[in-house]
Amino acid sequence: MAVLLAIVFLALLVSAYNQHQTVLSTAGLIDTATSITNDLVLNRLAHVEGSRRLEYVVDVEKITSLEFKQEVGGENFSYQIEIRYNPEAEVILGPFGPSPPEGRAVSAISVPVTLYQKGRLVYAKMEVKVWRA
Repeated sequence: MAVLLAIVFLALLVSAYNQHQTVLSTAGLIDTATSITNDLVLNRLAHVEGSRRLEYVVDVEKITSLEFKQEVGGENFSYQIEIRYNPEAEVILGPFGPSPPEGRAVSAISVPVTLYQKGRLVYAKMEVKVWRA
């Protein structure tokens, strides 16, 4: 009886450990997606007027210069960007970057942005999908 209880306990322990690792991996992916998205809207895609960088104002022309890969915390991640604006006609720009691989965990974050496009500002939503490369 004691041997059976020990076996059941060990099986539960291994199962709980695997579940814990999955949760940690998912939390890390979510944090990384947030970090990459913030870097995009605050720095890499931010429109510059004079010497001032306009945060959350995305310069659409800068998207094509991205590599869609980034190292965060010693791990390599890939990402894809899609921008939607004009809710009545739903204009979609993108997707830019590679598609997420099948069967791999993906974290997607949508943030409100303003597009700087052809000299005018347009309200939009930017979605960033991130996965481990």
